[in-house]
Amino acid sequence: MSTVAYEHALEVVRSLSPEEAQKLVQHINAEHRAVAPSTNGTTAIKPSREREMRWLSEHEAEYAGQWLALDGDRLLSHGADPHQVRAEARAQGVASPFVVIAEAPNEFFSGGWL
Repeated sequence: MSTVAYEHALEVVRSLSPEEAQKLVQHINAEHRAVAPSTNGTTAIKPSREREMRWLSEHEAEYAGQWLALDGDRLLSHGADPHQVRAEARAQGVASPFVVIAEAPNEFFSGGWL
């Protein structure tokens, strides 16, 4: 973003009423973006994945045993191969899809070294 655009955006934000500013904050939070420091000292935008987790709680059982690629509450791809699922999601223009394996409901997961 150019400095001029940034300054203009700040000017607009500063002119908002408290109610409008609160709506803006809610909108930004709804987009599930959090600013986090990266390893090289700059700031990066990192998704919170709240919408993905909500989608999983509602639909995970339907895809038990499959890899899923999500973007918010949108299923991008699913299947047995996590690399293919991720590639299909990225082919849809999602740079950082949420990729996870769906677990069967009431199935106990035991992680650790064998």
